[in-house]
Amino acid sequence: MRARICAVVFLCLSAATSRAEDIRLIAAGSLTGAFNAMIADYGRSHPKDHVSTKWGPSGVLRTELENGGAFDIFASAALPHAQALTDKGLASDSVLFARNALCAIALADGPALASDTLVEILLKPDIRLATSTPKADPGGDYTWELFALIDKQHPGAFATLSGKAQQVFGGAATTGPLNGRHRLAVALGDKSADVAIYYCSGTQEMSKAEPGRYKVVALPRDLAVGPEYGLTLANTASLPAADFAMYILSPAGQKTLSDFGFIPVTLPAAR
Repeated sequence: MRARICAVVFLCLSAATSRAEDIRLIAAGSLTGAFNAMIADYGRSHPKDHVSTKWGPSGVLRTELENGGAFDIFASAALPHAQALTDKGLASDSVLFARNALCAIALADGPALASDTLVEILLKPDIRLATSTPKADPGGDYTWELFALIDKQHPGAFATLSGKAQQVFGGAATTGPLNGRHRLAVALGDKSADVAIYYCSGTQEMSKAEPGRYKVVALPRDLAVGPEYGLTLANTASLPAADFAMYILSPAGQKTLSDFGFIPVTLPAAR
């Protein structure tokens, strides 16, 4: 009985001590808006917890963590990047916590985008294309998967599209905004690109920030690819970090992800 009481006291003291620690959240840049809103909501019911954040391309972040970077929670735009930390013994089991989709975006007065003619538009020689950076950022990897699917319908399209794609964001040197603006918005705004492939959640945020400036279309259904987001906890994660990870998976957290254009995976069925 004494041992059991001591164990309970130890857990309570551990929880109390861990509450003084930061929750170190390392996350894909595409999650910035949704997670900042989630952190604010969570903070109202957990005022003693503080979430410190670092955003970036998931592939770049994964490499940093594999090389000893400190973290409590890693939220990746690709489940395999989170799973890699699990496989290396650096983190607990990884879980799928959200999905996304790819959209095409252009200025409202730019190319006449439509889902059923999107491939033909992208393949036009005079259409300049902006994308994220494959390998460094899952957004680029998903886009290259899209090019491969188009190639099955239009042989030679992969070489054409990957060859002319300007990788304007999502790389190690193109992580942050440019003069306070997303690099994709800059590329479209200065007319160095006509069309861009981006996460639908990101195009939604761009459209909200500048109403009427952009036109966005979804990919044709037969060209849909990924994206699947992965979440994992470091083996050394604090108890508050585990609490916040559960909040991400909770109906409240998943509703926030939905509000920001993501596709939630754990919301209860509508009644």
